Amino acid sequence: MVPQTRQGSARHGATSLLLLLCLAVPIHADSMPSFVKTPEDQTGISGGVASFVCQAVGEPKPRITWMKKGKKVSSQRFEVIEFDDGSGSVLRIQPLRTHRDEAIYECTATNSVGEINTSAKLTVLEEDQIPHGFPTIDMGPQLKVVERTRTATMLCAASGNPDPEISWFKDFLPVDINSSNGRIKQLRSGGTPIRGALQIENSEESDQGKYECVAVNSAGTRYSAPANLYVRVRRVPPRFSIPPTNHEVMPGGSVNLTCVAVGAPMPYVKWMKGEQELTKEEEMPIGRNVLELTNIRQSGNYTCVAISSLGMIDTTAQITVKALPRPPASLIVTETTATSVTLTWDSGNPEPVSYYVIQYRSKISDNGFQEVDGVASTRYSIGGLSPYSEYEFRVMAVNNIGRGPPSGMVETRTSEQAPSSPPLRVQARMLSATTMLVQWEPPEEPNGQIRGYRVYYTSDLHFPLSTWQKHNTEDSSLTTISGLVPDITYGLRVLAFTSVGDGPPSDILQVKTQQGVPAQPTGFEAEAELDTRIMLSWLWPVQDQITKYELTYWEADSDNKHHVIFDPAGSYAIDSLKPDTLYKFSLAARSEMGLGVYTQPIEARTAQSAPSAPPQEVHLISLSSSSIKVSWVAPPAASRHGSIVRYSLAYQAVSGEDQERHEVKDIPADVSSYVLEGLEKWTEYTVWVKAHTDVGPGPESGSTRIRTQEDVPGAPPRRVEVDNINSTALRVSWKPPLQQKQHGHIRGYQVVYSRLENGEPRGQPIILDVALPEAQEAVISGLLPETTYSVTVAAYTTKGDGARSKAKVVTTTGAVPGKPTMIISTTIGNTALIQWQPPKEMVGELMGYRLRYKREEEDIYTVRDFRRTDDHFTVTGLHKGATYIFKLCAKNRAGNGEEYSKEISTPEDVPSSYPQNLKVVGLTTTTTKLAWDPPPLPERNGKIVRYVVVYRDINSHQNQTNGTADTEMTIQGLKPDTTYDIRVRAFTGKGGGPISPSIQSRTMSTSMPEFTKNFGVKAVMKTSVLLTWEVPETYKSQVPFKILYNQQSVEVQGDLKRKLITRLQPDTDYSFVLMSRGNSAGGLQQQVSIRTAPDLFTTKPAHQKLDPEEGGKLAITLPEVHNSALVRWFYIVVVPVTPSTLRHWENPEDIDLDELMGNNRDAAVRRRRRQTQDFLRPYIAAKLESLPERFVLGDEKTYSNYYNKPLPGQQQYRTFILAALKDRDSTFTVSPFSEPMMVKLHSGMSRHVEDPEMLWVMGPVLAVVLIIIIVIAILLFKSKQERWVSSVSLSLSLIR
Repeated sequence: MVPQTRQGSARHGATSLLLLLCLAVPIHADSMPSFVKTPEDQTGISGGVASFVCQAVGEPKPRITWMKKGKKVSSQRFEVIEFDDGSGSVLRIQPLRTHRDEAIYECTATNSVGEINTSAKLTVLEEDQIPHGFPTIDMGPQLKVVERTRTATMLCAASGNPDPEISWFKDFLPVDINSSNGRIKQLRSGGTPIRGALQIENSEESDQGKYECVAVNSAGTRYSAPANLYVRVRRVPPRFSIPPTNHEVMPGGSVNLTCVAVGAPMPYVKWMKGEQELTKEEEMPIGRNVLELTNIRQSGNYTCVAISSLGMIDTTAQITVKALPRPPASLIVTETTATSVTLTWDSGNPEPVSYYVIQYRSKISDNGFQEVDGVASTRYSIGGLSPYSEYEFRVMAVNNIGRGPPSGMVETRTSEQAPSSPPLRVQARMLSATTMLVQWEPPEEPNGQIRGYRVYYTSDLHFPLSTWQKHNTEDSSLTTISGLVPDITYGLRVLAFTSVGDGPPSDILQVKTQQGVPAQPTGFEAEAELDTRIMLSWLWPVQDQITKYELTYWEADSDNKHHVIFDPAGSYAIDSLKPDTLYKFSLAARSEMGLGVYTQPIEARTAQSAPSAPPQEVHLISLSSSSIKVSWVAPPAASRHGSIVRYSLAYQAVSGEDQERHEVKDIPADVSSYVLEGLEKWTEYTVWVKAHTDVGPGPESGSTRIRTQEDVPGAPPRRVEVDNINSTALRVSWKPPLQQKQHGHIRGYQVVYSRLENGEPRGQPIILDVALPEAQEAVISGLLPETTYSVTVAAYTTKGDGARSKAKVVTTTGAVPGKPTMIISTTIGNTALIQWQPPKEMVGELMGYRLRYKREEEDIYTVRDFRRTDDHFTVTGLHKGATYIFKLCAKNRAGNGEEYSKEISTPEDVPSSYPQNLKVVGLTTTTTKLAWDPPPLPERNGKIVRYVVVYRDINSHQNQTNGTADTEMTIQGLKPDTTYDIRVRAFTGKGGGPISPSIQSRTMSTSMPEFTKNFGVKAVMKTSVLLTWEVPETYKSQVPFKILYNQQSVEVQGDLKRKLITRLQPDTDYSFVLMSRGNSAGGLQQQVSIRTAPDLFTTKPAHQKLDPEEGGKLAITLPEVHNSALVRWFYIVVVPVTPSTLRHWENPEDIDLDELMGNNRDAAVRRRRRQTQDFLRPYIAAKLESLPERFVLGDEKTYSNYYNKPLPGQQQYRTFILAALKDRDSTFTVSPFSEPMMVKLHSGMSRHVEDPEMLWVMGPVLAVVLIIIIVIAILLFKSKQERWVSSVSLSLSLIR
């Protein structure tokens, strides 16, 4: 990226550019040598080896020389080995000699710039001088042969004191492990031989050489004996694994020649044609080469060559171009007739041909050649030709290669024949009462030279043509006939003749011998244009003064004729006819002198139309669980409007996985039934049938429904669980198969279990039939203790068992004791004595007893454990008139045994307490509705059989009573605007208990004005309820309301019309009463009752990281729903986190649900008109029928008219799930809030770019700030002016 700079910094920019150029261009300046590696002092052994390594760098590259005592080293025992890169060398001395080799060796690095040197000392010891701890090679490297690419390990072990360091030399040069990219490494761990080993991975030919390991410590240096490493490379000369093959091709054909060669190393492969190289040297592939040949015209040889370092081989493939036959010779015409020509020819080919093809065409035709194929001989007669016509002929030979070129063309004319068609456009008119003018046009198929025409005429059409009068004419197209009888009708016919004979006569033309009367119209034709229209046309008569035409037409199978008169024309259209109906037509012309002769009737059928009625009597029969037979009857004949050419079916599943509409087309017209197969099992289908003509389809039949038959369930029961009850019993539970997999009505379940030994079943499986469709658990009893069982469950329909569930393997517990015996004796004083004895069937050691007991109405047992020596227990504090359940079991080490169960009932008594929570829940002017709770359970002393309500006017001493068996009552017949004292009393079978404290209630006044109306529930949540009402204009809003519910109350300001009641209990009944404190009687006015929503969510939505994380979006995992069948819709609600929302909405139910739903209505339409006040409001992002596991907030999609808008960045959000319940209007349940989640900015964008809503906030703020700055500037300017004027005035006064 090029940085942009201001104009004022041009100099700085130029300097930077120059610096960059300097850095970019490498500068090669000469430099002094410097050592990279210097020789080190060594102590060697006489007869051994010493190596000094010296490396240096510099520009130009320095030259290394070795000096001993100021002289350049030179001896047969001294060898200098140069490094491959020229960076230095190694001075190797072998064998060492005591005293002679002991010296200081100097390494000098020299180039044109300068010279540097370094030195090292060599000490050589005799064997008897070797000190303690001198390195010893315990194991040196050995000769090794390894295949290329394999791993080679050269072992070395050394000892000494201290432990010597091991290094390696190859071909007298040190092994540089660091430059091998990890391929060569020295092992540093493991046992002694391994610790110094040199490991070479993926060995190469360059790794081959002589290796030495060197052990060095402070005492000296010892070299191992050298060992060679050989890297073996497989060498196989090239050979063809897939040689090219010979091919025969057609001229202009194509072929691919494939050549594959192998070897080690792999050979290069190229193609040649003679001496011509077809593969470029730089493009030669290895191993395989495909030569593509196209448009081959000549045969040739192509050579494939394989080349490697071990040799060159080649092989040749031959391409042969097949030849076509030559053209036949000597083609002549040997015979002609009026309709045939006979040809002969010579083969013209030395090789046999397969057959011949004759091509011919008429010379006057624009069409191509016609062919006669498969002619086996050289003589052939072609028939079906037109008489007296010129033709061209040619012949081609065909062999197994193909068709050869054609022969030369020959021409000939067929012989004459009598005309095969009558003269055209025959017309006649009367010149006088006895003379007729007749004219015509030549025939369409004269079949030769027309020699003349004959006109036959007669007044009696019943006689044969041979008896008619005849008038001959030469080759002319008109004639006159005279001497006719006036005022009668003549019929005439005209024929043409050639030298061969007469042609057919024309149709009869009738003419009246009356001057001025038109002749019969000629060329009368009818053609269907539409399904309801036929167009009639005819020839215009010769010089007749026609004033009108008269047309008669009728249906062919009807005598009902229609008559039409119209002005002179050459055509006429008849409309409003029936589709696909045969009509007859007859036409006559009229002049001033009279009506001419009608034509002979002609016929025409109207075009077909689509049927106007559907197939009838559509019936469905369910043949199996996956097939339905559909039968029908064709549409009524009058509604078909043509021939039914086919039928089509449409079918659609009413429910299930596939609810798309499917169509079966092209059912033959002669078929009246069809079997639909491959349908879903036990699924209701809707079927429609249509009939088709050539024009198109008719209407669909009415929808017909049927369900496919039952089948065995397609899936096993779900969530099968097996639990131990005791040592001999198991509890098996399951869930039914998914609805779409049940394939019918589930009639019951089969629990199949078998005993396992060593994982294998023993004995026959045992089947427990649970013949209850709604069953979801079963108990298997009579099992063996401490035994393993395999349990599966299958559902069944009337068709049989479905698939079994995956086997559950469970082991029964150890044997537990049987039932103990128990005796219970009730005593006076609400106590019971329980006595027991050990079980008769005692298994194992008795450890003790467990007693459980509870009152029948209670849910929780009281549990007491006893020692094995205990045999009785006294239960105290029993309630009177109650039934208690006692269960006792013995215990051993395996667990609790089978329980002995017994019930006892204590004697009844009168209640010892009064009904609780007496309250008024409804009022009118003459009634009071009361509700209360029964006496406390311990004080009921039996079953409460009735309640008696005692009430009186507070101004009267006379009590009145009403009885009921319920815990609520409505007292009727009270006085308006009267206060009553009310009490209630409970009764058991033994009598009544104490009466409750009194409450007072005042009935409503008949004149009391209504202060609210339409008190109701707007929305119900699990812990909150939104109540709404309407307030009349006459109500004094300064008087507050009071809402009473379940012994609680809350005040509401008089001008409010709604109240959200919170902190309720889920799935609980509540009654709300709205009253006015301004009324002296307490003002109970209106009452509603509801039940709060159940709690279906136990978890909350959670943030899930996107990968990669996208700006403006949040991925969340949604909570599980306990019972989704209760939910109609799920709403995903997003709440922007602000200090206000955190303070006011601790719980999702604190949000005004009515306002939330209103804000989001038609959100998809309003999403483009977001306003500032909507930016931080909660909103609904999606409305879903079912809750997915994962959802992305801000994906800009629409879910049931709710727009999931992008989330502005650098903002935190919380979310929760709102569920609308089925069958309970305006009832919702919610999940907890998620944790706050932060939205990232889009990459490369600031928050202001992401948040267009912030412009609405920041714009006005910036405008106000700008105005304030301007005002302050003006004030400062004015103040400064005033101070300047005052200072000038003061100066002037001082001058004066």
